[in-house]
Amino acid sequence: DYLYQYRTLCSNLERSLSALWGKLASEILMQNWDIAFEELNRVKDIIDSKSFASPLNQVQNRIWLMHWGLYIFFNHDNGRTQIIDLFNQDKYLNAIQTSAPHLLRYLATAFIVNKRKRPQLKDFIKVIQQEHYSYKDPIVEFLACVFVN
Repeated sequence: DYLYQYRTLCSNLERSLSALWGKLASEILMQNWDIAFEELNRVKDIIDSKSFASPLNQVQNRIWLMHWGLYIFFNHDNGRTQIIDLFNQDKYLNAIQTSAPHLLRYLATAFIVNKRKRPQLKDFIKVIQQEHYSYKDPIVEFLACVFVN
């Protein structure tokens, strides 16, 4: 509650963003998945709209957002659909491919357990084929064996 009040009163954008990250962390720790999902979307909107000092800093923030989002996505009722929607966006998929290929494991898991997102699976299989030389994982290998080999 204090972080929310601080964020509304704060005029410094960097401190406001830090308070928003803190609010997201506290909602995850309290397991308020609906509120945490809303906070995740707020952080995402700020990351996507804010001009960072360097593009690398923006990519790092996206990667942190995806890591923290894993707690929410795998505990929220609609999370397995939302993880596919977020991780498949071009900006986030590029961040995964360049700096965090291990996140492909969680995206692959979401595709396996989610029947509604099967049309997007073909595009993900192409990503798996592109990243096959740099990242191997049993879950990703399973999808490659089923759909490629």
